Amino acid sequence: MSYGIRSYKSSRANTASREDLLILLYEGAIRFLERSLQEKRDGRLAEHKTFLQKASAIISELQNTLDFDKGGQLAVQLFELYNFMLDSLTKANVKKEEQPIQDVIQMLTVLLDGWRDAVRQVKSQGGLQAAMAGQGQAVAANSSAVMKAGGANKPKAYGAAQPAAGGAAVRPTLTTRTL
Repeated sequence: MSYGIRSYKSSRANTASREDLLILLYEGAIRFLERSLQEKRDGRLAEHKTFLQKASAIISELQNTLDFDKGGQLAVQLFELYNFMLDSLTKANVKKEEQPIQDVIQMLTVLLDGWRDAVRQVKSQGGLQAAMAGQGQAVAANSSAVMKAGGANKPKAYGAAQPAAGGAAVRPTLTTRTL
């Protein structure tokens, strides 16, 4: 990639709004997964694994930045969905299968389309909360439908708290907040 293109992409990411950055992350994860599939088909397994890891890192970051206080049930559903995606990519890597990767691409594409609609609403209505109220639930519902259609198993419901190793209930803690 040329220096000019790299500079443009870096500048775009550095100056993007939170909503636009979310879109860029989804686009990047999809691009890395598509590239991973191509590398596998071309017999370049090291590159395949590298792109799979890059996509997994993006999905992990999306998961780690969920705000359960503001996002409510949508954040919980997205957390579970991201868990499911990460598990699917791990299985794809271990079993050397393409279908789980294709399923994750399909789920990410549905989410991306939903978030693009939500961002358009944010820009037209002037607020993330207003857009999330309508679009967020649709995004989660569409993703569940994609998992069923793609033959994937729906993730178990993720409660507000999960037992930790010592038995105490622990709610995921978050740093950067996106929802």
